[in-house]
Amino acid sequence: MSGRDARDGELERSAGVISRWETTLNGIRATPARSLAMAIVLLALLTATMLPFREQLGVLNVLLLYLLLTFLLALTAGLWPAVLSAVLGFLIFNLLFIPPYLTFSVAQPDHVLALFVYLGVAIVTARLVSSVQARTDEAVRESHRMALLAELNAALVGDVTLEAILARIAERVVNVYGAAGCRVLLIGDDDVLKVNAVYPPAIGDKIDRTGLALAEWAIAHRQPIGRSARSRHVVSPRMAATPSLAALGERKGADVLYLPIKTAQRVSGVLEVIGRPGDEAFHAEDERMLTTFVDQAALALERTRLSEEAARAAVLAQSDELKSALLAAVSHDLRTPLASIKASATSLLDESVEWDAETRRDLLTAVDEETDRLTLMVSNLLDLSRIEGGALRPQMDWYDLDELLADVRHRHSGRVEGHPVRIKVEPDLPLLQFDYVQIAQVLVNLLENAVKYTPAGTAITITARQTLGGVEVAVHDDGPGIPLERQGRLFEKFYRVDSGGAAPGTGIGLAICKGLIEAHGGRIGVESAPGSGTTFRFTLPCTGSSPSQLGEDGSLPVVPAQSAAV
Repeated sequence: MSGRDARDGELERSAGVISRWETTLNGIRATPARSLAMAIVLLALLTATMLPFREQLGVLNVLLLYLLLTFLLALTAGLWPAVLSAVLGFLIFNLLFIPPYLTFSVAQPDHVLALFVYLGVAIVTARLVSSVQARTDEAVRESHRMALLAELNAALVGDVTLEAILARIAERVVNVYGAAGCRVLLIGDDDVLKVNAVYPPAIGDKIDRTGLALAEWAIAHRQPIGRSARSRHVVSPRMAATPSLAALGERKGADVLYLPIKTAQRVSGVLEVIGRPGDEAFHAEDERMLTTFVDQAALALERTRLSEEAARAAVLAQSDELKSALLAAVSHDLRTPLASIKASATSLLDESVEWDAETRRDLLTAVDEETDRLTLMVSNLLDLSRIEGGALRPQMDWYDLDELLADVRHRHSGRVEGHPVRIKVEPDLPLLQFDYVQIAQVLVNLLENAVKYTPAGTAITITARQTLGGVEVAVHDDGPGIPLERQGRLFEKFYRVDSGGAAPGTGIGLAICKGLIEAHGGRIGVESAPGSGTTFRFTLPCTGSSPSQLGEDGSLPVVPAQSAAV
């Protein structure tokens, strides 16, 4: 048995002992009428027992026996039965045990003193004993509540979800308090009461219309309410009838109590307790005791609500941070190509200047290159939004990776001008199933990243080799490298490594690479060390059986036309 199980068992046994002691005391103390009747019966039995021996017992012994009865009644039945016993004992003692018998006359003066001393001592004793007993009862009930609270808190320590906490509360109401069953009903998003926890499962999660009406009344009035199996009255635990609900009917088998789960701001639901221990009616003490469980349920609901609000606040804060980062990055990187395009176009439209053919070509080339950069930037932003929204779906087909690498180097040679690009492909690589446009974009982003952070003239090497279960592609540069503490955040949105210069970019290229590769079922990572260059590696899985390397006419699969826009 684990330490927690042993602790739970010990606390449950303690609470059970206290509950049984309280039940025993409540069984002895019946209703007031029954307690008074019991006092009369016991007094009659004692009198009948002593009467044949009144000559032998003597006045003092009879007084002591009556006083003892008064003491016992004060201890078990309360103040008023003990006072009744003292007064009746005073009268019976005078009538049957002091000569002359069967009259209230007293022959000896010392007997008068004995009578009134007995009456005074009996009443004072009844008062003191009943007061002490009342405090003892209150201490027992408080100990019971504390044991319940300690047991419940100990049980809830390991429960982190709201469902687990509510289920634990329902189970403890049955196993510790002693109810026949328990349900926890919460107000859902549609403002409808629904059962969220049930114990034992045999009672089911269905609640009849009468119970639902009572639960809604408890929520509306923020007060406990119950119904009796003994009559058709709907009553509160304080025994006050509720006439407006009196026609709702009865529940067969056991009394039911509904307690609102509330905080100062709201009512979240209802705790339905079926059957009081001992098959007796619920009363105010049960309400106070069950409030322990209700408060724990309210605390759990409030904690869940605050956690959800904190999570929403964190999401909003993160969203605001991302928006700010996006605006800060895009506002600069969009202005640069737009300004270059605007300047070149304005110069070409200026009729006061006659441009020679070479200058005109340079201006048009600048417009073309900046337009491509702007197109790629917007495409990256759109791809990032599709990745985050889960709307990016690769259009898979069979392609030759060697052809893709050569095509990317040829189409985008202008972007890597001044950086020799070498391609090393392991022979006999299998055909792979991937989205041609998306993987080409991954390679372009990695190449541009290498160009931004490496000195002019340094080489960039692309290698491809077969690995277990797929093909690995690596893009290596001979730049200054990336510190180890920065590498863990390289694939985060809008994160850029401080290279000491003003490298252009929005910091989303590597995040897009990660999303595209993972959408293909692959992985991407980085290896780098200061002074040793940087290598980005990604893998593409080999899925299924690849078709023949060549088509029926001896050609490779057709490259999609939209690849030119990568």
